[in-house]
Amino acid sequence: MADAGRLYPSVILHGGDVEARQESVIALARKLLCEEPSTCAGGCGHCRRLHWPGESDLFHPDFQVLERDLKTATSVEATKNFLRGAQVAPFEARGQVFVVADADSLSDEAANALLKTLEEPHLTSPRHFFLLAPSQFDLLPTLRSRSLTVFLGAAGRPDADRVSPVAEAFGASLVSFRESNSSIDLLAAAAALLTSGSFDDVRAGEPWSIAAAAVRQALDRPGAGQARPLLALAEELLEARRFRLRGITARRIVEGLVVRHLASA
Repeated sequence: MADAGRLYPSVILHGGDVEARQESVIALARKLLCEEPSTCAGGCGHCRRLHWPGESDLFHPDFQVLERDLKTATSVEATKNFLRGAQVAPFEARGQVFVVADADSLSDEAANALLKTLEEPHLTSPRHFFLLAPSQFDLLPTLRSRSLTVFLGAAGRPDADRVSPVAEAFGASLVSFRESNSSIDLLAAAAALLTSGSFDDVRAGEPWSIAAAAVRQALDRPGAGQARPLLALAEELLEARRFRLRGITARRIVEGLVVRHLASA
């Protein structure tokens, strides 16, 4: 669609990992802004200057990236400043590309400001917006309804060497809980999951993925209990990042999920 000039003005790239989303949007930007898209192999004056911010000293004025400016959100002020570039004609290329790096972190006000721009298509030159997010469902329904959604596949599996010790500690505590029915053992199981990595970055998905993988691995441990509550716990751990974005501590989230799914199972 990009090659044929028929790509929708707003595209949501979701799934994969951060690197996959960034690489995909750079590849699409090179197709959209290239001087000779049918013959260029990435060496034209436009393609050579298209890089993710910070990865090169080169810069293209018609490729703009909005990155999260606050700890938990992309502010409306930063979004409005970013959108000012969409009110002018391209500086050098035949079109413009605007990328929202963490579209799932847009505040409601910021998302509505972006929505207003999406509803006012540029009449004189192509203007494309790419909204990057782990899941399309992290975005407002109004943004999803005005965008083409492209799923980049599941994120890579967590490193088995990092999952195994967490699974071992979690499984041992879980077996002890089945034998003793003591809340101390249940809290120990939650504490084991909290060793999955650093939860300080509220947007980090890796520690939650490792914790979920550790719970699934514990399914194979004799005495761990029924599979259904463990699978439900693993599924909720994968989605638990949304609670961190609300300022809830990782310990409170994990302990709450463990107790909810396993205390009476």
